[in-house]
Amino acid sequence: MKLVFAHDHKLRLIDGKYYTVGGLRDSITDRYMEYFDSLTIFCRAIEKQPYDTQLFELKNPKIKVKPVSNGSLILSQSALRMMKEEIKNADALIVKLHSKIAEYAIMYARKYKIPYLVEVVGCPWDAYWNHSIKGKIVAPIMTLSTKKEVRRAPYAVYVTKEFLEKRYPCDGEWIDCSDVELQSVDETVLSRRLEKIQRMGEQLTLGTLAQVDVRYKGQEYVIHAIAELKKRGKIVKYKLAGRGSNQYLLDIAKKYGVDNQVEFCGVLSHDQVFDWLDDIDFYIQPSKQEGLPRSMVEAISRACPSAGSTAGGMSELVSSDYIFHKANVNEIVNLIDSLTKEKLTQEACRNFKTAQNYKKEVLDAKRRTFYKNFAERCWQHKQGEI
Repeated sequence: MKLVFAHDHKLRLIDGKYYTVGGLRDSITDRYMEYFDSLTIFCRAIEKQPYDTQLFELKNPKIKVKPVSNGSLILSQSALRMMKEEIKNADALIVKLHSKIAEYAIMYARKYKIPYLVEVVGCPWDAYWNHSIKGKIVAPIMTLSTKKEVRRAPYAVYVTKEFLEKRYPCDGEWIDCSDVELQSVDETVLSRRLEKIQRMGEQLTLGTLAQVDVRYKGQEYVIHAIAELKKRGKIVKYKLAGRGSNQYLLDIAKKYGVDNQVEFCGVLSHDQVFDWLDDIDFYIQPSKQEGLPRSMVEAISRACPSAGSTAGGMSELVSSDYIFHKANVNEIVNLIDSLTKEKLTQEACRNFKTAQNYKKEVLDAKRRTFYKNFAERCWQHKQGEI
């Protein structure tokens, strides 16, 4: 059977080959190829970017990439015709929302009665509203269109357990299944964390793993918070890892007089991420928009005490005492100032237990059952049985 996938994902086109920063690597598309014979991807394609440090080549010979733009969200008539013909002759469509390319794909799937499934991976309201002035204009439009498309989708997969389901409900069949998968973690990870907490001195080291040049990630509020903590006589170190220019955040740190407490660690490889998480004392995700952040799931898998904002599904990962309102510096200050070894120990144990729900084998089994059911319905439709 022929499957089409559509999303605004930006693949890198390098010497005639396509690469992904991670979201469409072969291990991800293998989830679909288990049930379909071929896959055509509609997305955007751009040149390699200066901040690209780790790219994954799309090597599966059963996958065809058909870029519909070189970065712009405005699609040409020729691109739309290409999408229409491909979907018209497909047996199934899978899309990620929110996405304009996905919305066009759904339009053609509905027109030609092609079975389709939507993966709901983020909130367009939070994403656009916190992006820019232009984003605030786009936010209500994209939010309403996403609500409409998810509501009438015959199949939906949510990456959160409650957050996206409440904002973008689906009348069809759906499951919650995170796209963040953890390999089995040895219990010694928790033991080492508890030992680390007991050895801690007075200085606490915070960490955030996110792009440092995307302002809705919110690192500036943590920098402001450690400046306020400094006034209270509490010196806190803040390590930031992630791609992008750090100039804006560095200027913020200098403004508040804490640039000597802020360390930019750059881009980390997948293996380096876990060593980095093991090295910090407390993980914090101050984003103004999220779905279910991979970095926080990875943090709790290392039994790292963690806190996050009210954005996205972070309240599904950590206890309510460790959730603060978006951009609220005072709440961050009070939360960090209240930490004790006893509290850190309690959260380390709780977080490690929660992380077990995101093991690869657990999510694979759940996802496989749902996608198998979807593929069977597609086959029945192809045979004219439904």
